[in-house]
Amino acid sequence: MIDALPSTTMPSLPQNDSPTAQSQRQFQLSLARTNYNYMQSYLEHVPLSAGVPKGEEFSLAYTAKVLPVFLRLAANFKYVVLGILAEELEDDLPTEAIRDVEKAWDKLEDNLSIFHLERDLENLKGLLGSLSKVPRALEGLVRIPADLQRMATGLNQVFEEMLRDGPTALLRSTLFSMLDRDGRRDYLQATGVADYTKLFELLPKPQTLEVTRQPWMKSKAEPYEQDWYFGYLQTAGFNTTILTGVRLDKDAPAYATRLSALLKKMPLTDAILQSVTGDAGLTLKAAAKKRRLYVCDYSMLADARTDPNHGEERYVAAPIAVFYWNPDPGPGYPESNGAMQPIAIQLQQQHDAESAPIFTPNDCADANDAKGLKWQLAKTLVNVACAMQHENVAHLGACHLTLDPMIVAAHRQLSDQHPLLQLLIPHFRFTLNINDNAMHSLVIPGGVVANTVGLKVESSLAMVAEARQAWRWDEQSPDRLFDARGVDAGSLPDFAFRDDTLLLWAAIKRYVTAYLGIYYADDTAVAGDSELQGFISELVSPRFADFKGLNGLKPTGDPQQPFMIDSLDYLIQIVSHIIYIAGPLHASVNYAQYPLMSFSPSVSGCIYNPLPARRTVITSKDKAVGWYPPLDIALYTLSFEYLLSGVQYDTLGQYSDDPREPYFADQRAQEAVSGFQHALALAEIEICGRNKTRPMPYLFQLPSMIPNSTSI
Repeated sequence: MIDALPSTTMPSLPQNDSPTAQSQRQFQLSLARTNYNYMQSYLEHVPLSAGVPKGEEFSLAYTAKVLPVFLRLAANFKYVVLGILAEELEDDLPTEAIRDVEKAWDKLEDNLSIFHLERDLENLKGLLGSLSKVPRALEGLVRIPADLQRMATGLNQVFEEMLRDGPTALLRSTLFSMLDRDGRRDYLQATGVADYTKLFELLPKPQTLEVTRQPWMKSKAEPYEQDWYFGYLQTAGFNTTILTGVRLDKDAPAYATRLSALLKKMPLTDAILQSVTGDAGLTLKAAAKKRRLYVCDYSMLADARTDPNHGEERYVAAPIAVFYWNPDPGPGYPESNGAMQPIAIQLQQQHDAESAPIFTPNDCADANDAKGLKWQLAKTLVNVACAMQHENVAHLGACHLTLDPMIVAAHRQLSDQHPLLQLLIPHFRFTLNINDNAMHSLVIPGGVVANTVGLKVESSLAMVAEARQAWRWDEQSPDRLFDARGVDAGSLPDFAFRDDTLLLWAAIKRYVTAYLGIYYADDTAVAGDSELQGFISELVSPRFADFKGLNGLKPTGDPQQPFMIDSLDYLIQIVSHIIYIAGPLHASVNYAQYPLMSFSPSVSGCIYNPLPARRTVITSKDKAVGWYPPLDIALYTLSFEYLLSGVQYDTLGQYSDDPREPYFADQRAQEAVSGFQHALALAEIEICGRNKTRPMPYLFQLPSMIPNSTSI
């Protein structure tokens, strides 16, 4: 059930109220400022809410949404752990001890004689010695009830914590620790790729494993192992924020990659491009000029460090992956108007022919990879880097923690009857609570990030802080960002996330335009709104929310309030952006986690072997599992990804369960909502139609699968 906030009074702007009403508004705001405050000590340069203010807590209705998801993943967790224990006992049954007993008995029986007492006593001693080994060998059988009891106790503990503290109680290490029995971890190592498929016994198979095989897929490899899939992930995957166009220096937009800069780090050649694409006349300069060359560069991981986990060393890559938008990619690619074709991967930022070679699909760069197994592994390790950036920056930093100070500023400066606060409340719901829980469960020593993402907590926090410092409000707007990255429709003809999200952006902006137009007649009304000016001032103040890049604000010359907003159009842009981050943007990274990130041979959050070099030998696909996480880490990862991807509190544009009791008291606002819902319904139809012709459906911008707020 949606927790609607019934409004007893019609919304109004402060300048339109009586002096008495204005005084009451100011008193209410003075109380709000005792409840909503900032914390700047946890993450340097990242303002956060100082706790969970009263009224921001999870509700019973929210918990009701979480419980079924938790129960399903808990059942799967128990089932899989029992399977691991059973396999351990099967593998470690005391066959040697039993065989020793049998041999000793046979020897005693064959030689037992009253004439050889000394020899027989020696044989009997041997039998007793063999028998004494059996209880120790059978100890595992005796311990099974204790293991199950500990598991049940642990799950009950997590269940109680979840009811008390919210869903991220599951993200602590309780479930994880159940699998580590007395330091014995050998039975948690996978022996082949198939071991990872067994981790989904009672859960639906993730999209990674359910891709429909189509006639154009010539390879016998699984779809997720094929090059088309790797290329497609960059535009329709779990993290589409990294891909940039490669341009000639004079043609490069702000966030695009200059060809000269790329070649300084990665000595890609025309010959490599020609060999992989099969186009003997193609050059790197020509590809860049035609806007067909693209790159994912994970330079943000260059200085990142890892921690050992349970005594096992872990590693980090900072890869560069180059792609070519091939209008005619040939066999193994969708039979459409082109595809993103992977060309080359270098797993470190600086090339070295031995330790950091260039891997290609056909080994044309001489990486000693005739079977293509290192190329397959290199693709997985790029996905690992993508997951690290995803969890720290694209998901946690750019969505959750970006919204956090916006919410605090809004409540501190906009009174309860302000129409803007009433508009934003459904898009702020539960965000401060989920963020507070996450910061106490994820990015802490021994938390989820430390166990499953592989980086030192300090490296994770540094990535978040650096990205926040570089974040510029206007530049991150979806109607500008794709152009700045060089992945606009005029450059890259097919980009599922871009194409779908721009439909939603347009719908949100029309809705915000209609809603704000009810209360603001013109720019003068915007300029005269004292509460709005306070909100804007707090957003940009280094003492408070500290956002940069709101270039549409007007300098005032007043050091107490250096900027003001005097444009209705710019206010519409700002408010639309807030709703977009809370809904569609967060959905694109959150709800793709279980479908596309939970199967470790395709994507994981950590690397357990040194990066493959030219001298590295991989003899089979199953031998590559040494780079993948142990089974308990993989199970823990998919469990919390199932939780995060499985909970959807409400639906974008739906603000009340009962049409007879609408969320907005103002009928004019309800008319704006109806228009919004109509636009989202049309977007849903359009996206469903697009998915019929895509090699794999892109589901994460379907309006029906997006909540109003960042609530999980």
